[in-house]
Amino acid sequence: MNKTLSRLFATIAAMATAVLPPSQLYAQATGASDLCRATGVALVYFNGIQATPDQADVALAELRRLHGTTSPTGDPIRYEKFYKYSSGFEDYVDDFEKRLQDQDALLGGRFELFFQALSGDGPWWSRIVDSVASTSSILTSFVDWYQTASIQNLANLRADPSTAVNSPEQEARIETLAIEGKKLLLVAHSQGNLFVNAAYDLALGRVTAESVKVVHIAPASQVLSGSHTLADRDVVIDALRGSGGVASVTDVIPSFSERAAGVNGNRDVSGHGLLEVYVNQTLALSTRVKGHITDALNALVAPQTLASSGFFSATLTWDGSGDADLHAFEPGSIHVFYASPNGQSGYLDVDETVGNGPEHYYASCDSNLLRAGTYRIAVANYSGAAGRKATVQVASWSDGVLGTKSVTLGADTGDSPGFFLFDVLVAKDVVSGKYKVSLVP
Repeated sequence: MNKTLSRLFATIAAMATAVLPPSQLYAQATGASDLCRATGVALVYFNGIQATPDQADVALAELRRLHGTTSPTGDPIRYEKFYKYSSGFEDYVDDFEKRLQDQDALLGGRFELFFQALSGDGPWWSRIVDSVASTSSILTSFVDWYQTASIQNLANLRADPSTAVNSPEQEARIETLAIEGKKLLLVAHSQGNLFVNAAYDLALGRVTAESVKVVHIAPASQVLSGSHTLADRDVVIDALRGSGGVASVTDVIPSFSERAAGVNGNRDVSGHGLLEVYVNQTLALSTRVKGHITDALNALVAPQTLASSGFFSATLTWDGSGDADLHAFEPGSIHVFYASPNGQSGYLDVDETVGNGPEHYYASCDSNLLRAGTYRIAVANYSGAAGRKATVQVASWSDGVLGTKSVTLGADTGDSPGFFLFDVLVAKDVVSGKYKVSLVP
């Protein structure tokens, strides 16, 4: 029996046996929600050169502080980071740590000082230089070396097109946000601009240009997909001119000695830092950055909604033709897949049979429907997808991406999953009554 007939017979059987009562089916269809906050805009931040995950979080928090949780058009905003390490990042940290240890072990283990040093300034260094005078020369030499290494890093990254392709995690997330009908605003700083264009192109495969916008800040990329801001004293980007050109300068900023500290209390000698320079509210160019983001928020138009946001969701994509299938096993062994899309807690609302995906399952935001327990997420090669790389991503409405896994599909397995990729635990706090979701290790 082919899949079309199998789905038809399964639908008739489901109607006859009433897998879900009509009231629950209506709640699923209308998106009844008391556990999730609806979001209309996803503002996605692509981090700059040498940023740690914590620093990227700080930058994202500052964007949230500046632009709030509701767009000028009244849409709730969801903030997410698309994080990438810089090449050689660990080497920078190790080298700096060794330099600190050379100072009679006075500064050994002070890992956090590495991040202050990247700016060439800040309250930590001010205190340390006052008490350990010899560290002043370390700071000067390290900042010079760091800037040179960062410029070379960006130049190499820009010269290798393969590095500009988003990771499977980011690709899957863009797919999910797009089919869930989110307006997409992609904000990139420094090296993030080398990845944001690929994300933009991917999004345009799902939505129109009216529904996805890009804001470039200190772009290391020569290709621009939206408005940009670049300071005249940005040493890092200016140095890239010799390796193929950069975007035009948009703003003049004061010299290092005349610049006030940014929101993090630091000043950046390179003129390149996001917090120290580009969103530093004491500098005029921050108005341009904020204006570009505000203009983009105003201009975005909601795309067609193909899938529902849930308390958590699972999205399947694969890299070619064939028919791969997403399967979810809800608590109580309720099997949700193309032939039985209505679960007790969730629903398979997107099923792709031709190729690439996506397929999408979501667990309800309605506390009357959502069941605590373990949900198993699996994938099958229904037919014709042998050798394809299949990627499954699980995300929650509150925390964003929880996990992403890719597997190479084997021979056809029909309705039987070949890979069980995630166990998702939904737990209810007995005191507060609140639900939370996590992945089982």
